[in-house]
Amino acid sequence: MSHSDQAALARLEVGVSAAVRWSESRHVKAEVARRSGCDLPGSELRLLEHFDVAEPMRVSDIAECLHIDMSTVSLQLRRLRADHLVERIPDPDDRRVTMVAITDAGRATVARVRSARRALLQEILSGAGPAELDRAADILLRVQAHMLAGMPARPGTP
Repeated sequence: MSHSDQAALARLEVGVSAAVRWSESRHVKAEVARRSGCDLPGSELRLLEHFDVAEPMRVSDIAECLHIDMSTVSLQLRRLRADHLVERIPDPDDRRVTMVAITDAGRATVARVRSARRALLQEILSGAGPAELDRAADILLRVQAHMLAGMPARPGTP
């Protein structure tokens, strides 16, 4: 790898790290919660967002897919079910098994959270034009695609 390639990767790593720190900061999380009316803890919100793009899954498959313990998944799902954001549905291939799926209320919650995040991004990126935003989005989506391509296949993900 050339020196300029290494320098570019270093700059990319700094930028990605900064974006992650921003999105995970207490201030941003609190503002997203205030604007969206969603006060879910980050781990439960990430799980709900997973269901927004994944097919219904067994609890064991969720734990395997997200690389977390089944007991942790069960605790997170308990609140999401209590808030009617996910529901248990029968497995069409095995009626003895239940799967977890997002509800309409869950999708609406995810939509409100994403809208609040976009509003915050709009505020901090107000000086960027549409072409610059498109270029940034294209690059970040390529980074995501490369990261996903480098991961082992996960059950239930599209």
